[in-house]
Amino acid sequence: MRLGKAAVFGLVVGAVTVGLAAPAMADPGDVVVQPKQARPGDKITVVGKKCTVEGTAGSLAFVGGAVPLNGAEEVDGRAGLATIKKDTYPGTYTVLVRCGAHRSVGEIVVVDGKAHPKTTSAPKGGAGTGFGGGTGGADAALLAGGGVLLLGGFGVGAMAVRRRGNAA
Repeated sequence: MRLGKAAVFGLVVGAVTVGLAAPAMADPGDVVVQPKQARPGDKITVVGKKCTVEGTAGSLAFVGGAVPLNGAEEVDGRAGLATIKKDTYPGTYTVLVRCGAHRSVGEIVVVDGKAHPKTTSAPKGGAGTGFGGGTGGADAALLAGGGVLLLGGFGVGAMAVRRRGNAA
């Protein structure tokens, strides 16, 4: 009876872990938002680069919450036009693209309606101070996968401890 409870506990821990990690396991970098910064009321273009079928792009900043991504001849993937809600507060908002089974994430930065959007240039090359490949930032998919494996290991360890307690 105790083995059954430990097995159920392990399955529940695994299911919760995968459920919490699912948004982080979406493919990063496959969403292009142009322009990257917009004011409330502005129109932006969202492109799902890896979308092979029609889908949607959703964000809390968009009027209606989600916009359709249809075929566009001039881009790779699928594109759609979104409008930033007039009452959106300045900040960074996540854009989630869904096309069939494919999921990917991007960001839109909403600036104050009175401010002018900043243009930033991306640095070219690495700094001459070392640190290897650490300058690229964290890979969300790898971090989520590592978290799933770590919590799964805790679940297996809990089952093993329970099993040892039953054998004694």
